[in-house]
Amino acid sequence: MEGRRSRSGWIGWLVFLLFILGPSILPPLARWLSQQTGLVIGTTDLFIALIVLMVVISIGSSIFGALRRSSEDTNTTRLPENQPFDTPSAQGEVVRQPTTKLEDVFRTPPLPPEPPRMPASSANLPGAPRFEPIIDPRILTIGMIGAIVILFVFGVLFLLLNP
Repeated sequence: MEGRRSRSGWIGWLVFLLFILGPSILPPLARWLSQQTGLVIGTTDLFIALIVLMVVISIGSSIFGALRRSSEDTNTTRLPENQPFDTPSAQGEVVRQPTTKLEDVFRTPPLPPEPPRMPASSANLPGAPRFEPIIDPRILTIGMIGAIVILFVFGVLFLLLNP
């Protein structure tokens, strides 16, 4: 969660700077764009277009980040629990045979697990709550992409048909 905030935090700063510096930067930029394109582009139109562009970039980066995280989750490999170099001892415990790899020789041993903490009261506490998504992520992704395409089409039509 923290990583996602730090990656998309720059868009908020960009909107903040646009509100602060926009009144001095946008009028010359709007005049220049009007001269280059031949269309009448006002400061307000440019401001709205920049805000919409930032929203689209934010939504796109969120979608691509979610897709990348889901592909990383599916690409991870898990070792089987019964590995061929594990052998049972006479007491029934599994004893790991030493390996001859150089990485295993210089690796520090893992820390022992902490003993489970008992609650202060003798009552059993319920397990952690699980939250299931209300909307399937695939349907949400398709809907967001459709909304972006529709907004883009209407934006282009607005720019072309607005005298």
